[in-house]
Amino acid sequence: MRVVIAALLVVNSVQAAPQVDWLFPMGAQRGTETTVQIGGKHTWPLKAWADDKGIAIEPDANKTGAFKVKVAEEVVPGPHLVRFYDANGTTSPRVFFVGKAPDALEKEPNNEMLDAQLLEELPAVVHGKLQKGGDVDAYRVRLKAGQVLVAELDAYTAGVAMDALMMLRDMRGVKVAFNHDAHSLDPRLVWRCQRDGEYVLQVAAFKFPANSTSSFSGGENHVYRLTITNGPFLRHAWPASVSGGTDSLVSLVGWNLREDVVKVKRTDASELVLPIEAVNGPLRLPVSRRAESIEREPNDTNATANEFGLPMSISARIDKPGDVDRFAFFPGKGDRCRFDLDSFELGFLLDAHLSIEDANGRELAANDDSNKKRDPFLNWTAPVGGRYCVKVRSLLNKGGGEYFYRLKLSRPEPSFSGTVAAPHFVVNAGVTAEVKVAVNFLDGFKGKLEVAVSGLPRGVTAESVMMEKKGDAVLKLVAAGDARPHNGPIQISVITEDGVIVKPVTTALTSAGTSNGVPQGFPDFIIPNTASLWLTVLPPKPSEKDK
Repeated sequence: MRVVIAALLVVNSVQAAPQVDWLFPMGAQRGTETTVQIGGKHTWPLKAWADDKGIAIEPDANKTGAFKVKVAEEVVPGPHLVRFYDANGTTSPRVFFVGKAPDALEKEPNNEMLDAQLLEELPAVVHGKLQKGGDVDAYRVRLKAGQVLVAELDAYTAGVAMDALMMLRDMRGVKVAFNHDAHSLDPRLVWRCQRDGEYVLQVAAFKFPANSTSSFSGGENHVYRLTITNGPFLRHAWPASVSGGTDSLVSLVGWNLREDVVKVKRTDASELVLPIEAVNGPLRLPVSRRAESIEREPNDTNATANEFGLPMSISARIDKPGDVDRFAFFPGKGDRCRFDLDSFELGFLLDAHLSIEDANGRELAANDDSNKKRDPFLNWTAPVGGRYCVKVRSLLNKGGGEYFYRLKLSRPEPSFSGTVAAPHFVVNAGVTAEVKVAVNFLDGFKGKLEVAVSGLPRGVTAESVMMEKKGDAVLKLVAAGDARPHNGPIQISVITEDGVIVKPVTTALTSAGTSNGVPQGFPDFIIPNTASLWLTVLPPKPSEKDK
């Protein structure tokens, strides 16, 4: 999988911007230093940027294509974005993970069970590479009866073009567990140990995109990050978000957890980052301004539906195949209502079907996939006042612990947004370049919006653009003839006329256009979008006389 970058600006430069296709290892434990090797098309040396100042990346003076990376102890664990750049431009953003557990590098040979690399201590984060076609990496772990082994692999959603699988065997070679795809093409294997002993976890990858061959894939770009533990591993919170206006108790769902409830204080923040004793912590909780609740069974029928008011967020689960959830609400005549369900977006498996029923169970409206994504979304206006039900079911008639979802019931409120098609832009000194910002006026928003850019280097200016309706705002980046070469982050914002509301302009980081025979192609990165935009200023274009 590659990050799809829609180039907005075409420039004539002597050399192309650098391209980085992989980095190894693709992460580091916080509070440590490591050496990271990059691969792709570029001239050396390159400089580097990270989205957190606690991640310091400097080129290794003794090794081409290598960087010394130092991660401060206070950096929040999880995926981060990094860039590599030179005077010709920048690479696409790449994912770099900051972890809590000690890192271990794969050691060859480890293709066979008898050569499996022993992981002395768990939890561990293993950085490996399937170096050639047919390669299989094997890791040996010691487990006690009753322990739950959790192994999660990051590759595809971090921009690596591989479709990985994991298989667990006992020392006789008997397969005891297997996983190919979890939420995306990246696998997660969970298995409860039945007897004390040593076990071997094997990692391999299918061809990507898929073809008719059955052999395993490999290559220098087949890098992965494997988190493996027999200790605490967090899956999600219940409920999946909290109301900012009240103190809350949140249950934790996962494996081997030593705490199952956390207390959350009221807050004005839009997200809470809570330290959790789990190898994949912390817990990130969205904060809403609506009430939060959880599903109460039984609620399969119209008569037994849970009753709620609007606005409300409900955390729920399709517990088993055939399970149906219903939630009753009471709008007035002409009330506009919105129903927004997230499951796939949260990393779960529910392909949900969402519908509205009247008090007699007659379906009035329905939605399956919204905007080519797997999660449904529905705007609906009540024809008369009374009792209605939201019905949620699995389109594929599946259920279980991984079929969790969050349903947001609300009344549409005026809003706006701004997006660009690319994460970086280029302008030559002495030239004016255009950046198109798609501005959306949502749910009846009225008024003027200002689109403005900040963080421009000396010698480059851009006047803000006022928008009174949906459309493209064209920002003109004017680079003076004596503007100096530059590479660095910029910010583009959409601002209300009174300056009270400021929203960052974002760009999507997706794999659109790459098909692996999976509906909708699992398009999202582990970081689906970013407001971290970038500008490169190049020297003046050569004149016709100088060519």
